[in-house]
Amino acid sequence: DKTKNEEDRKHTNIMFFRILPSLFYSYVSSLSQQQQLSQQQQQQQKSNNNFPLPPQLSIALVFLLIDALKFVFHEKTGEIWSLQRRIKTLNNTIGREADEKRKEELRKKEKELLTKRTPLMRKLMSFGHYLSWLKFLISSAFIKNFFGVPLFEVPRVLVWPLGRFLAFPHGNTFEFGQIAVIPWVCLSSVCSVQLTNVLLGPFILMCCSSSLVVFGRRRRRDLTL
Repeated sequence: DKTKNEEDRKHTNIMFFRILPSLFYSYVSSLSQQQQLSQQQQQQQKSNNNFPLPPQLSIALVFLLIDALKFVFHEKTGEIWSLQRRIKTLNNTIGREADEKRKEELRKKEKELLTKRTPLMRKLMSFGHYLSWLKFLISSAFIKNFFGVPLFEVPRVLVWPLGRFLAFPHGNTFEFGQIAVIPWVCLSSVCSVQLTNVLLGPFILMCCSSSLVVFGRRRRRDLTL
């Protein structure tokens, strides 16, 4: 019996020393995860304090404003862009085929382009180009500021089965339902362009046209008086 008890004691000690490292590793990992989560929450709270609105709403509104301006500029300069593309196509075609009809069309298009591309139109075309770069720079700064922390969180049922995609590139560390900054910026950019082209842009143009009509009527009335 004494020998058996000693063997049981040795077996218990061996099992204990085998289990102890795994318990210690689990404890350290748990503390590390808690500390990391606490740091993420503090960083997210600090970043959110820099914005008067929730950050996810702020970037969406900024994109809408930029895309609305780009839409207005494109409406003013779209015909010139089309002329430039048509002239480029004609130049490439004439290089292979000596067609008098195409040459005549090319001369007409170039003359029309010189007439319509006024200094004001050139500035508007440049502004549209600068707005594209501005949107890119704002997106980069926003991603840099919020990278590594959940931007916001929604119920899991709303993001299934795209939860991991919406947490990219932190799908393995974020909780299911937490939205990362890169997917949100991409979605906001695409939705902003579509919303502007379908709804917001035409509404702005309609308001501008109505304002010009009202202004013209008032001016004519003042002149008659």
